[in-house]
Amino acid sequence: MEYTRKKIAEKAQVSPQKVFRYIKAHDIEPTKRVGRTDYFSEDDAHKMLAFFEEERKEREVNQTTSDDMISKDEYITVLKDQVRDLQKRLDSKEDEVSELHRLLSQEQQLARTEQAKRLELESVNTRLIETNTDVLNEKDARIQELENKLSKEQNKGFWARIFK
Repeated sequence: MEYTRKKIAEKAQVSPQKVFRYIKAHDIEPTKRVGRTDYFSEDDAHKMLAFFEEERKEREVNQTTSDDMISKDEYITVLKDQVRDLQKRLDSKEDEVSELHRLLSQEQQLARTEQAKRLELESVNTRLIETNTDVLNEKDARIQELENKLSKEQNKGFWARIFK
């Protein structure tokens, strides 16, 4: 059976121009020519088909290798982006922890200050109460003394009060 350039191109899934360039590069002569159509032997056609099949496989391997390299590069890029993102998150969490420690320290300091002021106020109140109690006791004693004096004076007669 004889093959035309077009049939070889269809079977090899390449363009007819590519088949033409292969024929020209390898000086393959057609077995017969009818009009402008060249016919090639089955042996030549199989050689061309084998060449194009090998070339296609090589392209697929190169494409797969290239895809693998691209996917590896993309994967590395994605991982680097994730690392950067995670580092940013870690930094922000560290900042939050630092801020929380600072706020906790402030709160503890304020609590200590408040407790010290409360104790001071309690001691001032206690002193004031003691002082007021002493003053009140003195005044009570003075009032009692004056009441006693007044009641003695009231018990005296008119002339006794005048001539003391």
